[in-house]
Amino acid sequence: MNHTQRIANVARQRRSLTKALVREAVERYLETLAEEIAAGEWVDIPGIGKVQVSREEGKGYVTSITPGGQRVRRKVQMRLRTKIRLYEKFKLKLRQGNAC
Repeated sequence: MNHTQRIANVARQRRSLTKALVREAVERYLETLAEEIAAGEWVDIPGIGKVQVSREEGKGYVTSITPGGQRVRRKVQMRLRTKIRLYEKFKLKLRQGNAC
């Protein structure tokens, strides 16, 4: 199911809500989540778990290939680390194969 289909599904479940109202609420919620994650905070996603993205100083070197096919070695300057802590109930759903 894509984003638009999820919006329509929620709107059908609650007859008092239009697709436009549901879309606005969901998009504002997701924007707020994105801002909190970008700030490096642990963010709780109900029914799923917690997520955090942190910036760290890079270590070592990486070799990139330029559009001309030339290999360039450079120092890694920054690293993004994603941490996910899934709730046990959600893990159980995944193991049972009925995550939907």
